[in-house]
Amino acid sequence: MTDFFSTTQGIMTLGALIGAGSFALGVTSHKAGNLVKFLNPGHKQKDARSLAMLTVLALDDYVGACYAAVHDRPEFNPADQVEFAFHLPEPVLSLPKDANWQLLGADTGEEIMWFSNRVANLENALESLDLSKIDHDGFFERRVEGYARLAARAMDLIARVSDEFDLTMPDKPDFYRQAEGLSRILRDVESATARKTEAVRNKPGSANVTPLFPRTS
Repeated sequence: MTDFFSTTQGIMTLGALIGAGSFALGVTSHKAGNLVKFLNPGHKQKDARSLAMLTVLALDDYVGACYAAVHDRPEFNPADQVEFAFHLPEPVLSLPKDANWQLLGADTGEEIMWFSNRVANLENALESLDLSKIDHDGFFERRVEGYARLAARAMDLIARVSDEFDLTMPDKPDFYRQAEGLSRILRDVESATARKTEAVRNKPGSANVTPLFPRTS
């Protein structure tokens, strides 16, 4: 038997057996590593907490950008009042790419994805307005309201994720009261909307409705 392995054919056979054994050991080791990873819940929890932290930081950056945007007053071209420019860039939501949002839990993960969709919808809606119309088609009012509402929702998500994963809320200077500022803006928006609705309602001939009961006087 030993004489066989001393021949050329025997040496080739022995080499093939060693290679096959090494491959089998490699596959087994890889599968064993995956099994350990699967059976180690701490690894998944660590990934979830890391994703939660990155998400909170991204949302906090977006809140700051929205807060700045709603306080940014446009500068108009004196020669053409249709043309204007803001001093700051538009807010950009930069959530982690290709993230497995299910790590944050089904409900929270879906809320994050819906929020990203809401951001895109506002951006598309603002771009659809006709800025050549009177008052720029309400662009500035809708922009302020839209970003204020998104910022408020983002702050709610930050609090929710931080609470679920025991994270420390992002620290802010005492004078930087984003929540109060956004609430004030939204109250002003609601008051302005109510005034406009009341003005339209009281305008003669504005109601295109046939009275059900005739006037008695």
